[in-house]
Amino acid sequence: MDIDVFLTGIEHGARLHGRRESLRAVSGVLGALADVLPPRASELLEPHLPSEIRTGLAGRARIETPASCRAFLDRITAILYVDQPDNAFLARVVLEHLNASLRVISPAAFAHLVAADLRPLLQAGRPPVARTQPAAGALVDRIQVPAAVPVLRKQLA
Repeated sequence: MDIDVFLTGIEHGARLHGRRESLRAVSGVLGALADVLPPRASELLEPHLPSEIRTGLAGRARIETPASCRAFLDRITAILYVDQPDNAFLARVVLEHLNASLRVISPAAFAHLVAADLRPLLQAGRPPVARTQPAAGALVDRIQVPAAVPVLRKQLA
């Protein structure tokens, strides 16, 4: 992941003023995410982050937070000192760019570990899974039943 392209994308997407503010937003959202996720999930995600972001998370104390959307957004508010609508907007933009940039493992991989109301936010930026039902005759047309032909037996009498 190219850190400059990543932070520039967040800067434009979240309408922030500069690289340092973008880095602060990323560190804040990832810090709040680390408080919501189990410690092992944060340990798995951390090696895939750029070193500049890892250093921002290094000295942080973990505060156990319930894995719900409201608790996650309240934690972002406490870390970044932003108002209510802005915390959800920043979280969505940062998570969207993280999911698009991290190829091996991203926050979307841990969506099953949190409450259902937080899952769409963690999966921001991921393309939806296309689930289509097969046509009515599609399965029947492919099944071939072998025809059984009765064999005539001669009787000896």
